[in-house]
Amino acid sequence: MSDLLSGAQPKAKEYDASSIQVLEDMEHVRLRPGMYIGGKDDRALHHMVAEIIDNSMDEAVAGHATWIELELHENGHVTVRDNGRGIPTDPHPKDPSKSALEIIFCTLNAGGKFSGDSYETSGGLHGVGSSVVNALSDHLRVEVARNRELFAMEFSRGIPQGKLEKIGAAPNRRGTSVTFHPDAEIFGALKLKPARLFAMARSKAYLFSGVEIRWKCGQQDGDTPQEATFHFPGGLSDYLNETLKGSTTYAEHPFGGTVDFREKFNAPGKVEWAINWTPSRDGFIQSYCNTIPTPEGGTHEAGFWSAILKGVKAYGELVGNKKAGTITRDDLITGGCALVSCFIREPEFVGQTKDRLATVDAQRMVENAVRDHFDNWLAADTKS
Repeated sequence: MSDLLSGAQPKAKEYDASSIQVLEDMEHVRLRPGMYIGGKDDRALHHMVAEIIDNSMDEAVAGHATWIELELHENGHVTVRDNGRGIPTDPHPKDPSKSALEIIFCTLNAGGKFSGDSYETSGGLHGVGSSVVNALSDHLRVEVARNRELFAMEFSRGIPQGKLEKIGAAPNRRGTSVTFHPDAEIFGALKLKPARLFAMARSKAYLFSGVEIRWKCGQQDGDTPQEATFHFPGGLSDYLNETLKGSTTYAEHPFGGTVDFREKFNAPGKVEWAINWTPSRDGFIQSYCNTIPTPEGGTHEAGFWSAILKGVKAYGELVGNKKAGTITRDDLITGGCALVSCFIREPEFVGQTKDRLATVDAQRMVENAVRDHFDNWLAADTKS
């Protein structure tokens, strides 16, 4: 008290070893969610659903699942189901006291996508998606049908509510089902929006023509249907045609195609694209890598636009159009509506939310793959 009366500063706590905190994985996620899903806002909330869907999409792209179901329940819980191989449930070699499933959902940087042995291309790269969703949910339940048996485990805020339980025989079921409810302690009053999840489900179906996406919604939300099934054999070209439906376009058919990198570059993966130009609306580009949206673009987008720009300039020179040499990328983007999706092994993203692709080789492979096809398309499409 005498120190306060005399104006002396209170003694600062000594900075020593006891000042250093060591947080468990789940504690750190809850304390700093922005490091893992970009914040606590509406976008971050819906990113949690994307993380779980991306795991199922990886199973589909690898050829192990043919359908994925996304269901938003009336009580705000969301379920993602697939008919893939099912998350491994056997004891983990490094910690036999825990199942592989528990390790995946409770440990950061744990997953089956680091070596490339289980998935040739995948969107879940960092081994944090499932565990982060678990940490930020007040309730999460996983059901796995594997080897004709059904297993289940429940968690709350990243903490197991019991051991992995064997439910019984499941002779006609396979795959993984994850049901979770975002924690109000993290997201406050924010709620998952049916319209946003519906759009997410539809876009995933366009990105991989080999998968059927099923949508169910127990909530009433205006124009959002309560049930729908998406399967688009035409991939991105179907997506672009639907998006531009009713708009006047410069080309009768969009410039679209798919190139397998293994055939052209002896590397795993592929690129798919679709583009058309219209005076009826503003242009846009939506890009993806391994089905992950990349709203900030990256090397795959740069390669795509480079191919288009070089192709237009070469075609202009071929037909004697002197103005073609002055065309810039900005000119092409004006009224240009484009979709680009690449699949590559071990992509490098900027940030945990994977908003921008940084893989250097992606630019070269996408540019070379698109360029040859674009030259042929320009020569063949008389309307363009």
